[in-house]
Amino acid sequence: CWGPGPDQCLSCKRFIRGRTCIESCNLYDGEFREFANGSVCVECDPQCEKMEDNMITCYGPGPDHCTKCFHFKDGPNCVEKCPDGLQGANSFIFKYADEDRECHPCHPNCTQGLMLLARTPLIAAGVIGGLFIIVIVGLTFAVYVRRKSIKKKRALRRFLETELVEPLTPSGTAPNQAQLRILKETELKRVKVLGSGAFGTVYKGIWVPEGETVKIPVAIKILNETTGPKANVEFMDEALIMASMDHPHLVRLLGVCLSPTIQLVTQLMPHGCLLDYVHEHKDNIGSQLLLNWCVQIAKGMMYLEERRLVHRDLAARNVLVKSPNHVKITDFGLARLLEGDEKEYNADGGKMPIKWMALECIHYRKFTHQSDVWSYGVTIWELMTFGGKPYDGIPTREIPDLLEKGERLPQPPICTIDVYMVMVKCWMIDADSRPKFKELAAEFSRMARDPQRYLVIQGDDRMKLPSPNDSKFFQNLLDEEDLEDMMDAEEYLVPQAFNIPPPIYTSRTRIDSNR
Repeated sequence: CWGPGPDQCLSCKRFIRGRTCIESCNLYDGEFREFANGSVCVECDPQCEKMEDNMITCYGPGPDHCTKCFHFKDGPNCVEKCPDGLQGANSFIFKYADEDRECHPCHPNCTQGLMLLARTPLIAAGVIGGLFIIVIVGLTFAVYVRRKSIKKKRALRRFLETELVEPLTPSGTAPNQAQLRILKETELKRVKVLGSGAFGTVYKGIWVPEGETVKIPVAIKILNETTGPKANVEFMDEALIMASMDHPHLVRLLGVCLSPTIQLVTQLMPHGCLLDYVHEHKDNIGSQLLLNWCVQIAKGMMYLEERRLVHRDLAARNVLVKSPNHVKITDFGLARLLEGDEKEYNADGGKMPIKWMALECIHYRKFTHQSDVWSYGVTIWELMTFGGKPYDGIPTREIPDLLEKGERLPQPPICTIDVYMVMVKCWMIDADSRPKFKELAAEFSRMARDPQRYLVIQGDDRMKLPSPNDSKFFQNLLDEEDLEDMMDAEEYLVPQAFNIPPPIYTSRTRIDSNR
């Protein structure tokens, strides 16, 4: 042996079961019975009946070596049941069991054996059961069809008995309670053309509210007479969006004039667009002013995102300057309001500002709040380059391929890597990887508290804030109109909300207060 156990012997003294040496086989007792094949104990076949009174259960392997069968005996073999339709050499074999549980062949004249009589009740029961199930299924289907018919009749009766009312489908969106002011054409006076485009012209004008003596400088946007019905609808959509927005950094709609050519009346921004302003005053604009503008634009866009509005045309040319410390986003001609369950807006054909657009906008005309973030990155690049042209000298058709290859606008000379990295994050191919406007507002607010750490401008600490009255745009406005009794639109509208008579300023008071 190679160990102390009975399964570690080289050879057994008496008997072996499997690999274990034992004293004797279970010939006469035990849970299972065995026979001795030499010195090897082998278990009896399961068809052998376990014997008592010191009788062996089997004397060899297989069902033909049983002392007595557990079920039936078919010739020399013990079987679980007599053959019933077993395939023989020439035909099927049918046998029956006698009182001693031995199997005998059925008479040759029996076609299905003697078990046919035993099967007949089972077949009959099966047929009856099947018919019963078919009847139950048929009745169930009939009841279902009848109930459905009754429901339809009741619904039709309710429909005929009540008014034709649209079904309720609440969206959960808060009601838009903005007010739209309708202005008469006689209240408006056009003074000078400020700019024109494919669809219309923008005038500097004066609004004199009916029954009052105050003069309010306004911008009047008028559609060209040659435009069709679609342009009129889009013009009114722009009015709806502007009227619904109320934020310090969004240009306010003052009213609509429904003359033969529709007119949108907005606040007049006395210093023109931010693109021209930074280009004109680049020698007097310091780091704090630039970062404050970045904060204000981000806050305005954050407000639009909270209202589920995609601007689609954010650029420095569409940011207007009310004062050196206050800018406002404008031009909602391409803006689209997303419905409650919409995540993106798919645009139709038309001219698009390709160099300000995200790659998914160029390829698939798919616009989201995150595509506005891309445009925001290009807008602040324009500010940091004091009116530089993005991708200057590169044809528009080459921009998509250039962006796909990973090229982006270069780092402006005044920007530290911190500021440039914010721009780069805005230009990620994956829209979800771009920062949110809330994050951008917070980031630039942090930078604006320590501006000279993030923007390096020569002579920054000696720069004076540009005077509100220095811009050429503002001087042109002064030259065009007598400012006697002139009043800012916000000064006129805000006191009205509290039933306070609005103050009236002379031209001298107006200029001094701005200083």
